[in-house]
Amino acid sequence: MFTFAADGRASGRTTTMACAAALHALGEATLSELASATGLSRPTVKERLAELPHLVEVTSGAEHGESPTPSGGRPASRFRFRGRHGFVIGVEIGKHDERILVCDIGGRVLHVGRHHDPEPRSGRDRISAFRGRLDHVVTAMRATHGSWLGLGISLTGGIGPNGRISYAPHYPDLQGLSPAEAGLVFGNVPLIVEHDLNAAAIAEHAYGAARGADTFALALAWHEVAAGVVLDGKIHRGSRNLAGELNLIDDCPPAPAHWADVESFLPVLEAAHRGDPQKQEEVDAFAARAARHIAYLSLAIDPELVVLGGPLAHHQALVERITAHLNAMMRKAYPVKLAVTEHPTFGPALGALQLALTHAFGTLLGDPAFPARIDVRSLHSAP
Repeated sequence: MFTFAADGRASGRTTTMACAAALHALGEATLSELASATGLSRPTVKERLAELPHLVEVTSGAEHGESPTPSGGRPASRFRFRGRHGFVIGVEIGKHDERILVCDIGGRVLHVGRHHDPEPRSGRDRISAFRGRLDHVVTAMRATHGSWLGLGISLTGGIGPNGRISYAPHYPDLQGLSPAEAGLVFGNVPLIVEHDLNAAAIAEHAYGAARGADTFALALAWHEVAAGVVLDGKIHRGSRNLAGELNLIDDCPPAPAHWADVESFLPVLEAAHRGDPQKQEEVDAFAARAARHIAYLSLAIDPELVVLGGPLAHHQALVERITAHLNAMMRKAYPVKLAVTEHPTFGPALGALQLALTHAFGTLLGDPAFPARIDVRSLHSAP
């Protein structure tokens, strides 16, 4: 990934970025390991890392319990990112759930927070309460991990071309407001606001079922499908930032009232699982609506795969019914490859965290394409 041609034409800036990227990917490494990863000489790697004293620290191999070399020399020095230089935060603000993730600039996850509020709230009330919880997190992080370098927030809906919240189905009082007017701006901390499904698609592309796919959709396993769309490796927004919002199509009879949210529909899934034939028919009707929208989306963008996301994506019976209906609808075209999200709980927050970390490195290193990575292993064990 980081290797250069032997003619030495790569600029100093380019090689510095390569050394930084290799170290960030490895987490911690010796000069020899970094030279092998980049294809650069050991002296060049050492010179380039010396240009980043605020981001890179050097430790002795002896600190890691390494023995002297056979000739009696000191153990090789090791390099690592100064994680305590700063941290970034990624957030999902949903209808009833809020999730906060924090990582340092080395990509190590420092905090995993969840909050559930079953009561209906206005958007302003939800954000006000969120700010209070975030203040506690930031205070703790600043004491141990330096500066707050960025905030990514994912919302149901998103920011329109004019920079204002264009579509907020759960919080209509926020529609038309700028992020500052909605209370999402925190001092001078760089802020990125993203549609929750776009953020989930970013997470799935980097760390989930869509790794290696350049064109795919992250679609809600729901009777009214909304999706984050990635074309040629980039989020596709459309002229009004409404790409993927198939739930806005009014092409079916009104859905039953208890299909309005996950909590009220779950009893139907549970009864169907127990063998209730009437509920099984209802789940089939639910799946048929979902499959219709996914079929429309698939023929519009011709994706490599469609990743099913949301809280129902891991209900096997529902996924099987969606798959069966989708295959029947697409029999004149091609079978659509379906996958299930690997980040059903933290996908939108993880995507927002990735955006914040990438932006932070763009500022710290002057390279907006720096391949910042997050160690997501702790999220798989989070409750």
